[in-house]
Formats: sequence, C-alpha cells, structure tokens
Amino acid sequence: MSARRIAALLVALLLAAPMVASRLDAAGNFDSNAALERGREVAGYIVNVQPAPLWPLLSPKMRDALHDSAGMARVLAGIQAQTGTRDSLLGERVDVEDGLFVYKADCKFAKAPIPLTVAVTLDNEGRVAGMFVKQAGPPPAAYDSPHLAYVPKTKLRLPFKGEWTVVWGGRTVEQNYHARTRDQRFALDLVIKREGRTHAGDGAKLTDYYCYSEPVLSPAAGKIAWLRDSLPDNLPGGSDRKNPTGNSVIIDHGNKEYSLLAHLQPHTLKFKVGDSVKAGDVVGLCGNSGNTSEPHIHYHLQDTPVFHEGDGLPPKFYDLFVNDAHADTAEVVKGQKIRPAK
Repeated sequence: MSARRIAALLVALLLAAPMVASRLDAAGNFDSNAALERGREVAGYIVNVQPAPLWPLLSPKMRDALHDSAGMARVLAGIQAQTGTRDSLLGERVDVEDGLFVYKADCKFAKAPIPLTVAVTLDNEGRVAGMFVKQAGPPPAAYDSPHLAYVPKTKLRLPFKGEWTVVWGGRTVEQNYHARTRDQRFALDLVIKREGRTHAGDGAKLTDYYCYSEPVLSPAAGKIAWLRDSLPDNLPGGSDRKNPTGNSVIIDHGNKEYSLLAHLQPHTLKFKVGDSVKAGDVVGLCGNSGNTSEPHIHYHLQDTPVFHEGDGLPPKFYDLFVNDAHADTAEVVKGQKIRPAK
C-alpha cells in the first residue's frame, strides 16, 4: 500500500470516527491498566472486522458519528480492504494525550509495506471515544534517567506477603508505561491474579479483587516521611485524578532513598510521620484510592521525600521467588509472578 493510500486511509478514518470525548473523562475515571485491557479488546474487533461486539462499546457521540451499526461495519470493512489482515502485533502501549488515555497497537498488515498503528481512545467508562489507523512512528521514549546503573544502598524486600503479579514494571515503555516519567521511571504496579484474573465474579465490588485488604509491608527499615490516610476508596472503574497516589506513605530509608507505597485503603495506616518502621512491618492495607480504577499496590523508589519531585531509582529486591525460581536479588518486570522467600 502506497504512502498516498495510507494518507487517504487516515483521512477517511478520522472523518468517520473523530475523537470526540471530553478532555477530562478518560484520565479522570479510567486508569492505564483498564485502558490496556479494553484497548486490546477493541483493537481486536477492529482488525478482525467484528462490528457486533464493538458497537455496544462505542460512546454515544461515536454512535452518532457512525449513525448505526451498519456504518460501523462499513468502516471496519474499509480498513481491512486497504490494510489486509493483521499479520503480527509488534508492540502495544497506553499513551496519555490531552488528558485522554489512548491505547496504541503497532501491527504488521498483509497489504501494508510498513507497520501501522491501531489507536483507540477511551472515555471514563471505558467506551470507545475515538479510533484511527496511521503509519506507525517511533514509540515514546523512556526517560533518559541518570540513574540507569544505580544500585540502591537500601536492602529491599517485597512489600507484600504471598504471590503477586507485576502488571507494569521494567525499564522499557513496552514493559512499563511509568518509564516515560522522571519520578516514576522504575515504578511497579502489583496485583494478585488467580487463573489469569485479578478478581472474582464481575469485579463490581472492591471485595471481588484478590489483593483488596491485603497487608502492604515496609520494604525496609526507615522513618515515615509523609503519609495520607483519609481519602475514600473508589468503586471499581472510578478514580480520583486530583490525588494521584491516594492514601499513601513515603518511607525514608536514609542515603537519599525513599519508598512510596500508594493506593492504600483509608484509615488503615499504622504509623504517623516520624515513626520508625522495620522491614516487613504492615504499614496499611491495599485499597483503591487515588488515580486507579482497580485495587493494586503502586511502588517506587525515589531520591526525594516529596512525590512527583526528584528522580526515580531502580529498586532491587532481595531473597525472593520470580516465576517459582529463587533469586538472591532481582529487578522485577512486567508479567512476572513474584513472592518473598520468607
């Protein structure tokens, strides 16, 4: 397919399915984990020409733009007529653009000599507020941290009991959407999964989530530098954009190394500012406060006691199992199942 035909395809798709969500919605009530799952689902419907399951996921404005499900079917058929079938998925990510979450899948197609990006914009309820296909460009770069070779002085243990899964973690943007930012360059998002799912039932209740109310532990000895404990938990699918970390705690380990543990349950923090903690002490319970739509632990190591200031540092954990293999030390990454050895 020529560059001219690609350009024509872009214009046709942008006119047929404009990005029409309000700028506040998606970032306000739909987090990156949910955006990745929903975007992956929708992209599959687009490239496989499946209008029936896609139509109910469209926002009202998208439905108005396409008029009816037959219009949706014509758009999908038009895409495949020009691109051919999808041969392979090269990579996927979630970007934030103008306050909206945008899922992007870089793909090879049978009729396209160059990779194309299938992009899906999502509103606060996970509905499709826009979609387009375009020539794939370079993926967003990870922040060029001056601490890539840094070795923490603090001996860190995993901040939980039992087996958890790393849903975002690692040094590349593909592994870890946090990697683009200075302060959260090496951050981790952690959940409990059973049979590939993070929750029982339909996930409508917080108590459906396997990690909800699980104890969150101090990863090392230190002093409480800052905490917040009064924000409510969001219902699943909700979010509090104004307070990104929600109920959270920052622990000063010395040597300009600070642990941040976020999205805790309200009124469960066990310490106050200035208190000393030991490695393995329960600091609170896993919740769903802050900018998150699903219970999980957000953890990162940083060189400042203030959130969103300074640089993230690469955490190295000691004495753990990674995918059932014992490791004396490990810097964990997306997809790994991890648990403390004791």
